[in-house]
Amino acid sequence: MTYYETPIGTLTEVLRYGEHGTSGHRAKFPIQTLDDIAIMEYFLADERVRFDQEQFEAIEARLGDRGVCQYYFPRTGLMRLIINYVGFEETIYLLHDQPERTEAFLHHIERCDDHIIDAICASPTQIVNFGDNIDAWLTPPPLFERYLMPVYERRCEQFHAAGKFTHIHMDGALKPLLPHLSKLPQHGIEAPTPLPQGDVTLDELQDAFDGKIMLDGIPCVNFLPGMPEAELEEMTLGLLERFAPRLILGISDEISPPGDIERVRRVAEIVEATAGHGG
Repeated sequence: MTYYETPIGTLTEVLRYGEHGTSGHRAKFPIQTLDDIAIMEYFLADERVRFDQEQFEAIEARLGDRGVCQYYFPRTGLMRLIINYVGFEETIYLLHDQPERTEAFLHHIERCDDHIIDAICASPTQIVNFGDNIDAWLTPPPLFERYLMPVYERRCEQFHAAGKFTHIHMDGALKPLLPHLSKLPQHGIEAPTPLPQGDVTLDELQDAFDGKIMLDGIPCVNFLPGMPEAELEEMTLGLLERFAPRLILGISDEISPPGDIERVRRVAEIVEATAGHGG
């Protein structure tokens, strides 16, 4: 249970977790009434941000040459309403029944995030991930165009001017949004999930990406013991053929608890073998 305490009121959020602390779901969103929005606005406006240089250096030292430290930027306003504050159904009702109040709240969230933008732009962090968990069934083209694209454009303009690389986390259904992918201002798209787990083919992704960097790309179902290993090999080779060298190969979105770690090693072997043959 999390409390958002302010002088004008307190909000309560309840998370329920599965066995062994596995990822949970919100049993109660913090915003339950229209009046609760003002309390969350107060809470967000009172936040203070600083970049922890010591922590950054410790993470970089631990990573060594195995990776690069990146920053997972807070979800943009619409996605925060859907995932963190209100829930999908109530967000749609708010946009329909209280559009002016809801859009004022979205603008408030963006203004409050300016402090984070400033801190990251002034930091040595090289990569920023827009962690919005995009799914076309939650953000169909009309919502995507109106509430997400303008924010992405403004934020990427700031990050790119500061020399940062950006990518966006899009791990849900994508087919309705395919025409929008090439217009995204981010350099790359992370965790797009092709068939059989997602709703798009590799060829559709290749056409829609139009030169953007692919991060991940192998559906996590390909790592389940019951799935044919030949399909994993075919998927890996298909991604290498279509997206290399603009490819950071990985699992879309991550390996599941029953996933076979030996299949991860098999992917590494395929990559090494392909590189050895000049692929």
